[in-house]
Amino acid sequence: MLGLSLAVCAGLCAACASAFAKLAMSGEEIALVCQSLEESVAMGTLMPNCSVVTTVLRGISFSLLFLFNAIMWTLFVKSLQLARSSLEATITNSSANLFFTAVIGYVVFGEALSLTWGLGSTFIILGLWMIHRGGRTKDEAKER
Repeated sequence: MLGLSLAVCAGLCAACASAFAKLAMSGEEIALVCQSLEESVAMGTLMPNCSVVTTVLRGISFSLLFLFNAIMWTLFVKSLQLARSSLEATITNSSANLFFTAVIGYVVFGEALSLTWGLGSTFIILGLWMIHRGGRTKDEAKER
């Protein structure tokens, strides 16, 4: 069970890395936040120029992209070692990555989730459940 938990955590880290990659490469979201802050703060205060803030935040996002990728790979390799099968760890990691990427995209970037996405995600989760259940049935048969 620890192997699957690590695979889910690896999927979360992969989704976070994707979000930081989007922030680092486009910078539009960071610029919008900076402009909103600049408008809400009184003029003439200590608010630095938005281009400087955007560049610094993009650099931080770029660094976090590599950090979360390193954590993801560490957790994923550990999950491969501890899970019953590499297939189970890989599918769990991919499913968690898909789910968390959608949640982060919806919450942070305002991306829409279609009915097709929901249906596809449901099939992925059902497939994962079937693989997990099938592995358990084989283990029970070996014990007899």
